[in-house]
Amino acid sequence: MSFNKDKVNKNKMIQLILNEYESIEEKCEGYRKEILDAIIEILKAEKEHNVQRTTIQKQVDTACHKVGDFLHRTRDTNPSTTEAAK
Repeated sequence: MSFNKDKVNKNKMIQLILNEYESIEEKCEGYRKEILDAIIEILKAEKEHNVQRTTIQKQVDTACHKVGDFLHRTRDTNPSTTEAAK
């Protein structure tokens, strides 16, 4: 069995990301799921970037904006979270 240092480092990085994800405050219902979806999109873009040498900045920006838009829409339509958004 061969030791793959890159795979070990990737697994550690993913575990670190997931640990940080677990500590994210649920600002409104569905917020953490939106964050997780963004993380998955960014990791997929990074994998594609490593294989095809694509530019991922726009994909990262898009994923982050989706989360921001979700939070903005949700807080605007939910009276219990609107005060926290001010």
